[in-house]
Amino acid sequence: MAAASCTFNGSSAETFTFPSPISVPRDNSASMAPLSNWVTGEAVTNIYTCTLSNSTKGGIGIKFPTMAQAGSYSEAGTTYKVFNTNVPGVGIIYEFRLYTSGAFCDQNGGVNGWNPWLSGSGTVPYSDRYCQNTRSSSYSFGAQLKFRLIQTGRITAGTVQTFTMTNSAQVTDGTFSTAIGSRNYIIGPVTLQALSCTAEGTDVILDTAKKSDFVSATSVKTKPFQFTLRNCPSGMNSIKYQLDPIGTIISATDGTFQNATGANMAKGVGLRITNESNTAPIRFGDASYVVSDYSPTSGNSALPIKMNVSYYRIGTAAQVTGGKVTGTAQLTVFYL
Repeated sequence: MAAASCTFNGSSAETFTFPSPISVPRDNSASMAPLSNWVTGEAVTNIYTCTLSNSTKGGIGIKFPTMAQAGSYSEAGTTYKVFNTNVPGVGIIYEFRLYTSGAFCDQNGGVNGWNPWLSGSGTVPYSDRYCQNTRSSSYSFGAQLKFRLIQTGRITAGTVQTFTMTNSAQVTDGTFSTAIGSRNYIIGPVTLQALSCTAEGTDVILDTAKKSDFVSATSVKTKPFQFTLRNCPSGMNSIKYQLDPIGTIISATDGTFQNATGANMAKGVGLRITNESNTAPIRFGDASYVVSDYSPTSGNSALPIKMNVSYYRIGTAAQVTGGKVTGTAQLTVFYL
């Protein structure tokens, strides 16, 4: 008659601690990219010690997590299931190896000692390794786990709360049990920070223009101005931006938009925004502009984004009327 007399040994929990905080560019939406190195736990060879008799099959199993999955991540020829944490955009993967020691542990493809590293398959509640005894003997069963954080999309700043990822179980003839004890594998809290800068705008006062100025030119009285990004930390891949007027666009590709309406406002005149050298328009809604002076390794205390603004004649010079010209443009910055 099959028999197994087993004892649970050691700690009932092992906590894995990741470096914290982990800083991620605010708008980076990389998918299935590592957020941390592997954090490897203790190699424990005697979570369970058993005496097996009468050809009993005994061993150890690691439970497959029941958390929601975000997809899969592949590394060095191994594909891992990625499990969601409580922070959007942050997932976790795990790998484990099991220890089986005693007579006949090397039968049926088994190993007397440490078995190869595995990732959970999800096809059974537990992934296990066992020994098939042919006479009464003593056996030891253990495990070692490691975990890695994975970015699954754009990350919301926050804290990954402490949670139990998986646990061990003793197995006898295919039946898994935690009745005598179980080792829980716990993920400690991790803080996620969103990297960004402080953006500053400015007011621009254009010089007074005359109606006659528009006879031979569509853009007149050009004046430089700049936005400034301050306290930009290192660790971002790049910073990009786009510009959009708060008002009616005349031509997005030409960087022109209409004057505000109301009493005492000029007609036939809008505004045009061009690059620093005034050689090309700033295309509205185009998020491909790069802050070229940003240093990913050292960061920057102040980064200017330089442009020019000018009056822009909408129709003919004869259609221009006197009055005020005003407009507002909004800078949107992407931290990648």
